[in-house]
Amino acid sequence: MKYVLTIAGSDSCGGAGIQADIKTISGLGAHPLTVITALTAQNSLGIDAVHEIPATFISQQIKTTVGDVFPDAAKVGMLSSGEAIRAVAEMIKRFELPLVVVDPVLRASTGKSLLAPDAVSLLKEILLPLSRVVTPNLDEAEMLTGKRVRNIKEMEEAAKYIRSLGPDVVVTGGHLIGECVDLLYEGKAVYHFPGAKIDTEHVHGTGCVFSSALATFLAFEDDLIKATELAHDYTRQAIERGYPCGKGAGVVRPYGYRKHFITEGT
Repeated sequence: MKYVLTIAGSDSCGGAGIQADIKTISGLGAHPLTVITALTAQNSLGIDAVHEIPATFISQQIKTTVGDVFPDAAKVGMLSSGEAIRAVAEMIKRFELPLVVVDPVLRASTGKSLLAPDAVSLLKEILLPLSRVVTPNLDEAEMLTGKRVRNIKEMEEAAKYIRSLGPDVVVTGGHLIGECVDLLYEGKAVYHFPGAKIDTEHVHGTGCVFSSALATFLAFEDDLIKATELAHDYTRQAIERGYPCGKGAGVVRPYGYRKHFITEGT
């Protein structure tokens, strides 16, 4: 059995956050270990409130969990404060957590900021250098670089800048106009993973599914190019199987065991 640790916020509507991570990791045949960094009161229409978990308790969750079951990979999602970033970075260093995938959750899909603006620089300075790979979408890449990221060329430029901070980079292109392209830069070459635009409003949880799938595939494969391709395909499948949930945007549906997924390429 492979064990994947997810350090993320809770989505009370169940479509994103640690709930999406659990579904993804379990669906791919690994065991999810969970550390909750924040509680949200949210539904399909938006986030009404965020309750931050104290940084000391985030650290305690990590310490207690990995002291018994050590993960094969880890995914870091929502961290809403500089204190939380420092706590997670310290635990990653102390326990030498492997194959850390950071999903820089800076803003909700509804537009609400989920990370204090003054903490973005801290994310770049102390967390990204400890990561194996970071997975920003276009908006997050803009916030990390301070530059416009709206097309393939700008994605490549952003990926190269972010790579200079330490981790390999996958810029996800679901918000591109026309064809969707996820772009990987690992310091030597740029890889494109294209796919036709999927006509759906059921996209809540897409980034969480992609990053937790990437961490899980890395736990099994430890091959970033292959893991990125599999995570890209798996996330597209989850979007295609999305469904309504509430009055707003619906949710994606991560599904399928790893062996089934790889064998049939769906």
